Amino acid sequence: MKLKPVSPLAPPTQATPEQVTERERENQPPKVVQARPNGSSPQQCLVNFDDENALEHIYSQARSTLAYRTSRIGFGPLQTCDPSKHSDCWTYRQRCSKHDINVDTIGLTHFHLSMEAGIECYTLPDPGDGLGRGFGKLVDFKCTEVDWAKTPRVLSSHDQNQWVKIWVSNPENRAPMYFDMESIQVLPDTSIQLWFRKHDGTWWFWSDLKAGNTWTIREHTRDVSEVRIRGTKVGRASSYVIGSLVVRD
Repeated sequence: MKLKPVSPLAPPTQATPEQVTERERENQPPKVVQARPNGSSPQQCLVNFDDENALEHIYSQARSTLAYRTSRIGFGPLQTCDPSKHSDCWTYRQRCSKHDINVDTIGLTHFHLSMEAGIECYTLPDPGDGLGRGFGKLVDFKCTEVDWAKTPRVLSSHDQNQWVKIWVSNPENRAPMYFDMESIQVLPDTSIQLWFRKHDGTWWFWSDLKAGNTWTIREHTRDVSEVRIRGTKVGRASSYVIGSLVVRD
């Protein structure tokens, strides 16, 4: 879906000390964030929730659209994340040129990776791997299998309250890294608020990025440790939907 780029974007607002306390109570920022190596040239990376490797590494390939926080022990099977036994959990993790881009839920156990074309049917039986039913395509009035890891997706929140966090990590030791956020595509019909934490530890935000637009924010979101999004109208049941985002690692 092509959305019109928007300009100009008003500068973000700096968070008050009370707002900072609230954000950090919801999810504690890391104490140490790795700087990018001197002289490294950041590469642009498109995250459109279609990456086959990332989808294959989500528990049950998000076949029912539920993208659960996932982990595994060694080279064992994928499991839903249990912080008491898993040291490394992820939801949607995509390798960029040098680093991993992580899109995680805060508080809840999952967000939705909905089929770009919409769910046509949801009656497919478990394909034999014990991970349950999934969605399919209607062909001649029959629910027919699709390859879940090869099916284009969009990110849909549970509701407008849900926080989703975007951050970048070193694939070797999982340490968080500073990065640049270039743009975010907000699909109709729900607007979002977008928060980010700068290198100096300050938080900044836009309270209302309208849906149906691709927002270019790179002028303001360079060298950030994390970006968080949620719906503009907290308390509403509707979902916000993200088509893609562009990061420089």
